[in-house]
Amino acid sequence: MQKDFAHSGGSAYIDGTEEIIAPLSELANIFRKHGKAIFHIIRLYHQDGSNAELCRKDSISSGRSMVVPHSEGAEIITDLLPEISRPYSHEDLLQGNIIQCGNSDYVLYKPRWGAFYHTMLHDLLQSKGITSLFIAGCNFPNCPRTTIYEASERDYKTAIIPATISGLYERGLKEMQHIGVHVFDALSPVDFFLKSGVMIIDYQPTYKHAFETLNKTWLNKYFEIEPIDDYVLTNPEDAILKNGGKILFALKDGEPVGTVALKKLENGNLELTKMAVHENHQGLGIGKALCLRAIEEAKGLEAKELILFSHSRLKSALNIYRTYGFAEIEVDKTKYKRANVMMVLPL
Repeated sequence: MQKDFAHSGGSAYIDGTEEIIAPLSELANIFRKHGKAIFHIIRLYHQDGSNAELCRKDSISSGRSMVVPHSEGAEIITDLLPEISRPYSHEDLLQGNIIQCGNSDYVLYKPRWGAFYHTMLHDLLQSKGITSLFIAGCNFPNCPRTTIYEASERDYKTAIIPATISGLYERGLKEMQHIGVHVFDALSPVDFFLKSGVMIIDYQPTYKHAFETLNKTWLNKYFEIEPIDDYVLTNPEDAILKNGGKILFALKDGEPVGTVALKKLENGNLELTKMAVHENHQGLGIGKALCLRAIEEAKGLEAKELILFSHSRLKSALNIYRTYGFAEIEVDKTKYKRANVMMVLPL
């Protein structure tokens, strides 16, 4: 994310990169807020092309100028640097040194597309006990994608936010998911993840039993399990997913600690149902995070309304629903025997 690549007036501007500056800056500030390390990976090309890759060597040696050491275009864009940024020397970076430019910000030079190729990045990450990486910047087909593969080869868990990577396209996004890259759709779940260690993911067959267990635990505690509950909880793929619904899980340390479902109704609307959080993890904001993500998913499924059934005894859950705009309506008493509250959210 240097000026020659990231600003439209730069000598080697990458289309779409100016558009990612604002969300990427916000992402960096979220990391700083939580005291997480940020690594600014830069390119520097000698004007004779001697340190360029083959595909650019002739162009640069023939006079094309881009990210030349000590030039303005080689500087990291100001928006991404910490408020108080320490100076860093391009000569030191070219020698392979990693320079700390803020409390949690580091700069290093890479000689090729990937951030790990002939750099000390892996050693530094290992020394800090870092095992998970968010990768962002320009330009997906080149640097981010190569870095993701290099990180995967070294057994790092990786994640991306599409809004913070220029040049990303649908097939590339799916390819990343196929090699285990977690995709965060927005910045707020990242903030929640860094604060709580909880990640929200789509349904996976591995967690089918957890969907049943989490829900039956709270149902048995407060009510009786009705036939419709038993059917949905033991057959989630047929009861919810087959008809175009969604099931989400909240994972902490790789274990499911919460869940929620969106069940498609005959009129095309959705029911928010089967929301549960393990009692040992309540009070951490997991229910709110699941509810908010479910609302976002419901909008993506193009439903006009999201409804839910609850009970006046479940005060914490009702407070969450009201916080996100659900309003009470007359109860459909044919749905659940236990329900004495019905709410709706226009989407």
